[in-house]
Amino acid sequence: MTGGEDAPRWRRWLYTAGAVAAAVIAVVFATVGDGVETPDNGGWSRLIVAWGHQVVWALLAGALAMAALRGRWQRASEGLAVAAAVVYAAFLAAVFLGGS
Repeated sequence: MTGGEDAPRWRRWLYTAGAVAAAVIAVVFATVGDGVETPDNGGWSRLIVAWGHQVVWALLAGALAMAALRGRWQRASEGLAVAAAVVYAAFLAAVFLGGS
């Protein structure tokens, strides 16, 4: 199997729905905010807290969209999902450890 031509339709729809939901969340966080206060200290901590959530959801949307297009989870979509996890770990560290 070279692509997603043998993937069940429901799987493509599930990935597509997840990609759309993640993209909507990313847009909401980018426009309205996520409710997390940005620390007063500058640097990376402030940047990660200000934009981390949006980047995580955008990466997840990309991973799910790629899986929907290909019909299955592949190395590229896995890479985006792992990148989202790394950014989220940095976000949590900045939120809970950055201001202390």
